[in-house]
Amino acid sequence: MPRVGECDNPSSRHFRSPEFSDKPTEGCFVARSFEGLEFMWCESHRETIYFSELPDHKGCSVYVSSVSLPVEDEMELTLAGD
Repeated sequence: MPRVGECDNPSSRHFRSPEFSDKPTEGCFVARSFEGLEFMWCESHRETIYFSELPDHKGCSVYVSSVSLPVEDEMELTLAGD
């Protein structure tokens, strides 16, 4: 689900809830600095990029974070052979 992120704006009523970038909610998705970040998500290329690759992604839709599920839910969704 490449369009899911977590609202990290404390003044929004959607704070800390998962939101979809194709259905913007008030004040959740704002421009942020990439300073000090190691990894980012390039929506245009649908891949995780390292900070040194950022110049190659000028003009792309790059996001600083995405929502994550609790570990218990992630384990249920992981395909593994036991």
